[in-house]
Amino acid sequence: MSISIQIEKKLSGFSTKLDLELGNEIIGILGASGSGKTMMLNSIAGLIRPDRGIIRQGDLVCYDSDRKICLPPRKRKVGYLFQRYALFPHMTVSENITFGLSGMSEADKKEKAGRLLERFHIEEIRDRYPSQISGGQQQ
Repeated sequence: MSISIQIEKKLSGFSTKLDLELGNEIIGILGASGSGKTMMLNSIAGLIRPDRGIIRQGDLVCYDSDRKICLPPRKRKVGYLFQRYALFPHMTVSENITFGLSGMSEADKKEKAGRLLERFHIEEIRDRYPSQISGGQQQ
């Protein structure tokens, strides 16, 4: 199914304009923290309403500001997996990583967490809580 997106959205201190045409290919969305990736996905899913523009999935018009169309999320053909579904808010990044490592010594857990943090280039956030890091870092 093709997707056509031409939207604009202004937020506090941030504004974005997106013009994207996709066919049936699989894509990845990359960008810096705060660049609008999640806002775009939330707009497609119907969780955020753009200020203006159009979102079409094949022949289905999900959003059209000119024609005053804004389908609710349940009527859009979109599956959505939230980024923050599995982190404990009262634990640091390192504590979240080691939580499920049963049968290991504390030293081994700490070493394993350190290797994972290094592998994903996020060592600097090891002592932060989920509310202190971006959605992409939480993922």
